[in-house]
Order: sequence, then C-alpha cells, then structure tokens
Amino acid sequence: MKQSHELRWGGLAGVGAILFAIIGRLVMGSAPQITESAMTISAYLAERRAQVLTAALLYAVATALFLWFGVALATAFRRADEASDTPALVLAGYVVLAAVGFIGISVFAGITYAVTMHRPLLAIAAGPYTALTVMDAITGIAMAVPFGASAAAIMRTHVFPLWMAWLAIVVAVVGVLNAFTVVSTGGALVPGGPVPAIVLGVLTALWVLAASWFLIREHLPIPAAGARPVMGH
Repeated sequence: MKQSHELRWGGLAGVGAILFAIIGRLVMGSAPQITESAMTISAYLAERRAQVLTAALLYAVATALFLWFGVALATAFRRADEASDTPALVLAGYVVLAAVGFIGISVFAGITYAVTMHRPLLAIAAGPYTALTVMDAITGIAMAVPFGASAAAIMRTHVFPLWMAWLAIVVAVVGVLNAFTVVSTGGALVPGGPVPAIVLGVLTALWVLAASWFLIREHLPIPAAGARPVMGH
C-alpha cells in the first residue's frame, strides 16, 4: 500500500511551534504584570525594544507552525472517521487560535515599535499592553474548541491513547478558567499572571508534544476506497 508521510511534517511542526514559543518567551525576558505601574511597563518596552520585537517574530513563526500542526491533527482524525464533524471542529479551532495569535502578536509588535520610535507615546503604552494581555487571557475560551474536539475525536477513533483525550479535556478546562482571570484585579491570578500562564502553557506544550510524537512516529497509510484507517494499524 502506498504510504503517506506528510503528517509526520505536521508532527515536526508541532515540536517546532513549542521550541520557537519557548525561545520567544526566553528572549522577551521578565515582562511586567498588568498590575505594575505604567512607568514600569513603558520602561520595559523602551529598554527591551529589540528583545520584544525579536520575540514577536519568534512567536509569529511558532503560530504558523502551530497552525500546520493543527491541520495535520485534523487530517489524522478525518482519515480515521470521515463521518464525524470533530475533525472540522479541530481544524476550525486551530485556525481561530492562529488568527487571534497573529493579530495579537502583530499588534503588540506594532505598538512596541510605535511607542519606542515616538517616545511621547510611551506615556500611554500601559493601556494597549494591558488590553492585549486581557485579550490573550480571553483566548483561553477559544482553546476549548480544538482541544475539546480533539478529546471527542480520540475517544471516538482511538487514534491516540485515551489518556491524550483526558489531557486535552484538562487543557480545555484550564483554558476556560484562564479566561475568567479577567475578573481579577490583583494577585497571581490576574490576566497574564504567573500561575495561569505557566499552568496553561505547560499543559498545552505537553499535549502538543505528545500528539506531535505520535504523528512523527506513526505511518499513516492513504486509505483505499471504503477503508477506515486508524493510526498505527
């Protein structure tokens, strides 16, 4: 039977997305919380201009690779069960996340470039910085779509081990809870705070890396007419 290996590239894209995101976060350094003073936020953007813009480029690459991974994942689910709507929901979810990610990253980079080129604008930099952080937190609700759909697809097709479905559900729930940090105005649970950001980031990275490993490791045959392939069989 003719073999199709393009989904392996999707798995590699998932690994690349996580690596670029981690490098971007390290390059950005210790970003101030939205509860810190406007002077602290503007000073961070002014002093770390090059790092912030470089990190934005790395995040943009990570987002593109994340979308590629999502397309491969949706394709794997569709090949296993062409009658289900969950693959389309997975794909739509990743497209939405990528679109929101590109918009957020581009706007953040644009604001940083503008306020550091025209220094009087630094006085109002804390406003858009806070708004984008809150937007990023609310995006956690959108994460529930592809991860929840992935959980349903795994339970239906067993393309991945069942524990992957339960982990996807956990990521979806944590994403929704992360969105509700917008009601907090102080402490570690504010939007973009260390606790929600680290927990959601680590769980998401673990799931993406695990799914990427299965996509890289497995040979997914192109199905003959009427065949219903399952990964690894």
